[in-house]
Amino acid sequence: MVAWRWSQTSAKVDRKGVHTDNMTQPFPLKPPFKIPFKSPISEVPDFLQSEQLLPSFTAGTVTGIIGVIRAISYAALIFSGPLSAHLGLGIGMAIFSTAVIAIVASLTSSFGGTIATPLAAPTAVLAVMAAELAAALPASTPPMDVFLTVLAAIAIGSLVTGVLLFCLGRLRLGSWLQVVPYPVVGGFMAGTGWLLIRGAIQVATDSDLTWQTLDVVFQTSVVWHWLPGLGLGIFLYLVTRRYKHYLVMPGILLGSTVVFYLVLGVLDLPVEAARSQGWLLGPFPAGGLWHPLQGEDFTHIHWQAIAGQAGNLITLALVTLLSLLLTKNGIELIVEQNLDLNRELESVGLSNLASGLGSGMAGNQALPSTLLAHKIGASHRLTGIINGITCLAVLMVGAQFLAYLPKPVIGGLLFYLALTLLVQWIYQSWSTLERVDYFTVVAIGVLTNAVGFLEGILAGFAMALVAFAIRYSQIDVVAQITSAASYPSHLTRTPQNRQWLQVQGEKVGIVQLQGFVFFATANQFLDQVRDRLLDPQQPSLQFLILDLQQVQGIDSSAALNFQKIRQMAVNKQIELVFTGLNKSVEDKLVAQGVFQDSKTSPPRIFEDLGQGLAWCENQLLQEKGKQASMTSLNGSQPKVISA
Repeated sequence: MVAWRWSQTSAKVDRKGVHTDNMTQPFPLKPPFKIPFKSPISEVPDFLQSEQLLPSFTAGTVTGIIGVIRAISYAALIFSGPLSAHLGLGIGMAIFSTAVIAIVASLTSSFGGTIATPLAAPTAVLAVMAAELAAALPASTPPMDVFLTVLAAIAIGSLVTGVLLFCLGRLRLGSWLQVVPYPVVGGFMAGTGWLLIRGAIQVATDSDLTWQTLDVVFQTSVVWHWLPGLGLGIFLYLVTRRYKHYLVMPGILLGSTVVFYLVLGVLDLPVEAARSQGWLLGPFPAGGLWHPLQGEDFTHIHWQAIAGQAGNLITLALVTLLSLLLTKNGIELIVEQNLDLNRELESVGLSNLASGLGSGMAGNQALPSTLLAHKIGASHRLTGIINGITCLAVLMVGAQFLAYLPKPVIGGLLFYLALTLLVQWIYQSWSTLERVDYFTVVAIGVLTNAVGFLEGILAGFAMALVAFAIRYSQIDVVAQITSAASYPSHLTRTPQNRQWLQVQGEKVGIVQLQGFVFFATANQFLDQVRDRLLDPQQPSLQFLILDLQQVQGIDSSAALNFQKIRQMAVNKQIELVFTGLNKSVEDKLVAQGVFQDSKTSPPRIFEDLGQGLAWCENQLLQEKGKQASMTSLNGSQPKVISA
C-alpha cells in the first residue's frame, strides 16, 4: 500500500499565509510554583523558638487527645462482637499506631504542620476484615490465636499499604493518580459513613445492624443503649458546625462523660452494675495495652485465613490511597499551599511501614486535626511530634482509665463521624452533583455495604466510565462540513480561476473533526459523512478532505469507521485526502489499513488543511486545462507511507 504525503521543504506557511518556521517562545516556560524542600533536621533548632513552642505544645496536646479518643473508637469498631474480649489490646494497638504515624508523618511530610492518624475509611475496611477473619476461623480456635491472627492481618495491611504508597511516590507517579472520578470518592465516603453507623450500634449493643438483626436492634431495651450515642452524635455535629473552636469537641465529649456518671448517681446504679449491663468499656485484662507480635506469636497465627483476606488487604491499600488524595486536596485549600503529592505518598508510606512493623494499623493525614493546628498557628513539625508523645503517654498509663469510658460516648463519636460523611455526600451533594453522579455515589455506598469495599469501588469506576462515555458522546466531533466553494485556499490565483473555482469548489467536500474520536462518537461522524455522500440533492464530490488538525486521538472503533469512509469513497470514485494528522492518529489509521492499495489512488496526506485545499483546487484546474497556481507548493515532494 502507498499513500502520498506532501511535505513543505521551505518555510512552512499556514492556511492564513503566516510563516511558522523558526518561531520560538521569547521566554522559557516555568512552573507556576516550586515546592520548597526543607529538611526536617534543619528545622530542629526552630523547635526551641518560643513563638513555636507554645502553639505547637497546645495544638499537639489537643490533637493528641482527640487522636486517642478516635483511636479508642476505631478499636471499638474493629474489636467488637466476638472480638470484644480483646478490646483493651486493640485500643493499645490503635493508640500506638496513632503515635507512630503522627511522628513519622510530621518529620517527612512536605507540609510541616501535617497531623496524621488512622482514619475512619481504612478502619471500616479493617473492621470488615477482622469480622470475616473471626468468622472464618474454626470455633475451637483459642481466643488468643484469633486475636493474634487479626493483629497480624492488620499489620500486614499496614505494610502492604506502606510499600504501595512509598513505591508510587518514589517512582514519581503522583500525577497519574489524580484522575479518580469525584463520584467514586463520594460513594466510597458515603459507604464509609453507613459502615460507621453500623459500627456505632455494634459498639453500643454488641449487635451488628443487618436485615437479619433489625428486630433485635430495635427492641426497646437495645434501643436505649444506642439511642443516647445517636443523640450525642447529632449534638456534636450541630455544635461543631456552629462553633469552630478547637476545644468544642473535647469539651463536649468530656462533658458527656460527666453527665453519664451524674445519671448513674441519680439512678443509684453502681459502676460495676453499669458495666455488667453493657454501658462501659471493658473489663480489660491486667497488663500493658500494647502487644506487638513477637517470636512465639507467629506460631499461633492462621496464615491461610489471612491469605483468604487478600481482597480486603488490597482494598485497604486502595482506600488509604483514595483518602490520601482527598485529604491532600483539602489541606491545600486550607493552608493555601501546594503539597508535593509524590513526597506525601512517600511520607504516608513510611508512616504505615513504621506502624506495620510495630503491629499497628494503617493511617493517613487527618484533615480536621491539620486544620486545627493551622488555625492555632502551629503548622510546625513539633506539633506532630507532641501529638505522638501525648498518645504514647496515654499508652504508658495503661488500661485503668479506659474501663470507665461510657459506650454511649464512644458510639456518639462514631455517629458524629458517620453523620459528617453522610450529610456531605448523601444530602448536600444532591444540590451540587448532576443526577447521574449523585446516583453513582448512592450506588457505590449501597454496594460497599451489601457486597464489599473493593467491589463497590470497582463498580463505581465502571459507572463513572459509562457516564463519561455518555456525556462525551453528546459532544459533536464534527466541527464543520463545508466545501471549497465557501472555504477556498489562500493561494494567489487569477480572478478567472478564482471565479471558476467558486463554482467548481462544490466538488471538494471538507469535513473538519475535533476532540477525541472513540467508540461513543465514531458512528456520529460516520453517519454525517455518509449522509453527505449519499444526499442526491447535494453536488457530487470528486474530493473529500478529512481535516483532523483538531483531533487529539482516536480509538480502534474510530479507525474502523475511517476505513468504512475510505470504502465508500472508493465505491463512489472520490479522492480521499487527510490533513493535520498527528503521529498517533496516523499510526492507528495505518494499522487499520486505511492507506492500503485499492482500485483508486491511495489517500493523500497533507500537513494542514491549506495545503490539502490547494492540491484539490490545482487538480480541478489541471483537469480543465487551466494554469494551476502553485505559489505555496513550490519545492513540495511526495513521500510514500508504508504500513
